[in-house]
Amino acid sequence: MDHSPTIAADAGRTHGVSARLPGSRTTTVRDALLALGSAAALHFAFPLTSFWWLAPFALAGLTAAWCRFTPRRAALAGYASGLVFFVLGFSWFGETAGALVGWAAPVLDLGPAAAESLAFAFAAWIASQAARRCDVRLVPLAVAAAFALGEQLRSVTALGVPLEQLGLTMIDSPLRPLAAFAGGFGLTFATALLGASLGWWLLDRKDMRRAQTALALWLAVALCTALAWFAWPARHYATPTRRVAAVQGGIAQSVKRSDAGLALALKRYTTMTTALRGQHLSLVLWPETVITTDLLREPVLRARFARLADSLGATLYAGGFWDDGVRLENTLVIYDPRVNPSDLTALYVKEQLVPFAEYLPGPAWLARLPYADQIGRFRPGTNAQESYNGATALICWESLFGDIAHARLRDDPSLFLIATDDAWFGTTEGPYEHAEAATLRAVETGRWVLRAGATGISGIVAPDGTWTHRTALNVMTTVIGEVGTPAPGPFARIGPAPFGFAFALLVVLPFALALLRPRPSTGSG
Repeated sequence: MDHSPTIAADAGRTHGVSARLPGSRTTTVRDALLALGSAAALHFAFPLTSFWWLAPFALAGLTAAWCRFTPRRAALAGYASGLVFFVLGFSWFGETAGALVGWAAPVLDLGPAAAESLAFAFAAWIASQAARRCDVRLVPLAVAAAFALGEQLRSVTALGVPLEQLGLTMIDSPLRPLAAFAGGFGLTFATALLGASLGWWLLDRKDMRRAQTALALWLAVALCTALAWFAWPARHYATPTRRVAAVQGGIAQSVKRSDAGLALALKRYTTMTTALRGQHLSLVLWPETVITTDLLREPVLRARFARLADSLGATLYAGGFWDDGVRLENTLVIYDPRVNPSDLTALYVKEQLVPFAEYLPGPAWLARLPYADQIGRFRPGTNAQESYNGATALICWESLFGDIAHARLRDDPSLFLIATDDAWFGTTEGPYEHAEAATLRAVETGRWVLRAGATGISGIVAPDGTWTHRTALNVMTTVIGEVGTPAPGPFARIGPAPFGFAFALLVVLPFALALLRPRPSTGSG
C-alpha cells in the first residue's frame, strides 16, 4: 500500500503547512484586507485612543494573514500593512511643520512611513517562511522575535525613528513590570508573542498542538509578568526627599516663533520661576529652546538667569540656543549658584538630533532640494560631561532612544531630566506618545524622571512608572514635587543590545531546527 499521501500530510502539519495555505484569489483578497485592517487596529492601541489591549488581537490578525501568503506576497502585504500603521501613527509630524513646506507636507508623514514599513515586511516574510518550514509549535516564536527585532533595528542609530514602538504604549498595560527586566523591546516581544500564538491557532483551530502552544505562551507571559511584579525593585522605592520643579510656560509654537515670542518667554518663565522662591528647591527645569536667542552672545541675559538661580538657591536648566560660529546647538544652559552665581556653570548639548528636521543628513547636494532651507542647521553636540550633580539630561527626541538612556547610566545618575518642545504637535497624539517614553525610561532605568514640556506634558515619574505629578496640555503651570534614589531592575544593568541578539537568535533557531530534523520517507510500503 502507498502511504505517501498520509505521510506527506503529517509532514505538512509538523512543519506548519496547513490545508488552508495558500487559498483562492478570494481568500487572498480577504487576507490582504485582514492585514490592512489589523494594521489600522494596531494604531488604535496608541494615543489618542490608547486601547493597548487591542495590540495582541491586531497582531493576531496580521500573523494569520501573513502566514497564509507566500513569502513574496507576505513581504508585500507586510509592507502595505506597515504603511497603513505608520502613516496613521506619523500623521502628527506635520501638525505645525507642514505649513512650512507647502505642497511637500505629505513627505513629512509618508517619507518616514515608507522607510519604517520595511520592519513589517521583514516580520511578514519571516512569518510566511516559518509557516512553511518550521515546527508548528515554534512558528509564533519566530514571528514574535522577527517583529521585535525589526522594531529594535528601526529604532536605533542617528537615522532611527523610535516612535510607534509597541513597548511605548504597552508600558501603560499590566505588562509594565516586564520592562524593568527586558525593556521596551521585551514588552514588544511579549505582546507579539501573545498575538502571533493566537493568530497561528486561529488558522487551524482543530490542531491541538497550536492550541496547546497558544495556551502555554499566554500562561507563560502571565507567569513572567507576575514574577516580574513580585521581584520588581521599584515596587519598594525609597521615599523621595529632593525637591525639584518644572516650569511649563504654555506658549504655542505659532507665538514662540513670532517677533514677540522671545519677550513673552523671558517675562513668563522668569516670573513663574521667581514665584518658586521659598519652595526649598534643589533644581528647576525649563523646556527645550524656550529662549529663542543665541545665549553665547547674550552675557546680560545669562547673568540675569544666574541671579535668578541664585535667588532660588537651586540649579536652573534653561533651554536655548548656542552658536559658537561653527555650529548652532540645541542646549540646556546650566546655572548653579554654588559654583558660579553670576554666569552659566555648564552646558548640555543635544547629541541625537531629529534627521530631516533639525539637520539634513547625507550629501551636500540635498540642500538644493525644494524646501530644504526649512530644515534646521543644527549639528549634533558632544558633551565632556553628560551628568551634573546626579542628574542627566535628555533633550526631546533623545528620550525616545532606550540605548541612549541606558548609556547615561554609566554615570549612575539618580534623576533623568527631559526637556522638550512638543508645542510643534498641538493636541495630537504626539505629546502623549512622547510622554509615554518618559514612563518607559523610568521603568527601564529605575530612575526618577522630571519632564518639562513647553506646552505639556510636564511632570514627575517615579521608578515604577507612576506619574506623581502630571500636567495637561496648553496650560501655563508649574510642577513642584520630590524625587529620590534609584530602584533599578536587571534591565538597567543589561541594556537593550543583548535582547537584539536574543531576538535574532530566536528568529533563526526554528529554521535551524527544521533543517536538522530528518525528512520523512515518502516511499511505498
